[in-house]
This record gives sequence, C-alpha cells and structure tokens, in this order.
Amino acid sequence: MNLVCDLDGVVYRGEELIPGSDAALQTAAEAGLRLWFVTNNSTRTPIEVRDKIRRVTGYQPSEEQIVTSSQAAASMVSGEEGPAYVLGSAAIDQALAEVGIQTTSDPKEARTVLVGMDRALTYERLAGAVSAVRLGARFIATNDDPTFPVEDGFEPGSGAMVAAVSVASGFRPEIAGKPHRPMQELLSSRVAGPAWVIGDRIDTDIALAAGRTDWRSIVVLTGVTTSDDEVDAADHVALDLAGAVDLVLDQRSRR
Repeated sequence: MNLVCDLDGVVYRGEELIPGSDAALQTAAEAGLRLWFVTNNSTRTPIEVRDKIRRVTGYQPSEEQIVTSSQAAASMVSGEEGPAYVLGSAAIDQALAEVGIQTTSDPKEARTVLVGMDRALTYERLAGAVSAVRLGARFIATNDDPTFPVEDGFEPGSGAMVAAVSVASGFRPEIAGKPHRPMQELLSSRVAGPAWVIGDRIDTDIALAAGRTDWRSIVVLTGVTTSDDEVDAADHVALDLAGAVDLVLDQRSRR
C-alpha cells in the first residue's frame, strides 16, 4: 500500500514540525506502507527536501521518495524547447538540467518560460518572463497554489508569480504540479498499485486522487483547509497526519 503525502501544512510548517508528524511517519514506515512525499513547493531540489524531512522529523527518506513540481514541470519540456527562461528558484534550473534543458537570462532566446516560487523576485526578471511569453515562448507553471503554510500563517505561493506573468502577458500557463496531468504521469512512473493521498488542500492534494479507483484521499486540518471549509471531495477528514495514518492502518486491517 502506498501513502502519498504532502509536506507543507501536513508534515511541517516552515521549519516547524506539526506535532505528531514525526511519530506518524515512523509508524507508517514500520507498518510497511510505501511512503512518497509529493510537493508543489518548487523551491527545493529532491535532495534538499529529503534533508529537510530528515532534519525536521527524524524520518530518513531516500531521494527517490521525493517528487516535486519542478520535476513535473521539467518533464514537460522537450529538447527542442530549450533554452528556458526561469522565474523561480535554482531547484527549477537543476530539474531542467537533469533532463538536458539549458537555461537563459535573455527573453529573446527563450523558447520556454518556467515560473515557480521566486523569493528573489525582481521587476526586471518578471519583465523578462513576460517578454519571453509575449514573444512566443511556451508558458509553464510549476503550480498555481496562491499560498503555502509557514510557521505563523501563510506566504504568497507560486500562483502569485504565475498570475503576474499571466496578467501582464495575456497568456495562461500550462500547469505541472498537483493535481494536473504532468504530476500524475510522473507519479504513475513511480507509484504502482493502490494509494492513499494525504494533504491539506482540496484543490491539489485531494483532487490528485480523484478519478482513480484505487486511490483514496484524506484531508488534514493542519494547513490550508480548516473545519469551516467544504471537505466533501475528500474520502476522509483527519485532524492531522497522525490521525490520517491511524485511519489508513485501520482501513487496511478491515480488509
């Protein structure tokens, strides 16, 4: 049985462990669940995500257990669609390099524009991305999440940067991350068989499981979704990751 787990708002918020998540991951692993960590956060490479999980929770995942929206976005770009202009982090650059796509800082050279979370955003780089899209470059967003959870609330997500490029260029992007097809296809190449998806966002995490007869979903209330929100799209609701893992194990024991 696979457990496909989101990170921000489920396992941790910023550098802060969500209480009980460390024990929940250990319990899931000891029970024989195959753990996968699938994140729309495009600011870290899989190795960096792996290291953060280890640092914050003590659980020791491998790099292969990590799937990011940067990887999903890079998987969409073919060899003849380079070079790419990146409005985002170095993690996107690395994901592109791993599939053989070069990057450029010249909007006139770019054949593809990839946009993700960019904490070093400047007006000049934003203008470059807009110019490249207007000149005909393919427009890909790692994800369009408007916010993501941190220790003391929420910060603007990739969707804020994507919206700026979209509004200024007049073009809408193709979206790579959860719940869209590029991420689905990337996951399908790794995750075989039935799965439980655990996440804090109905429109990304829970939607990822929709339409798959052997995938079920649990929304947790430690991130974006709260008890006041509509949660009917999820198969189950749990207070936190610990409760979600208990639910999965209980469901398995009933079979």
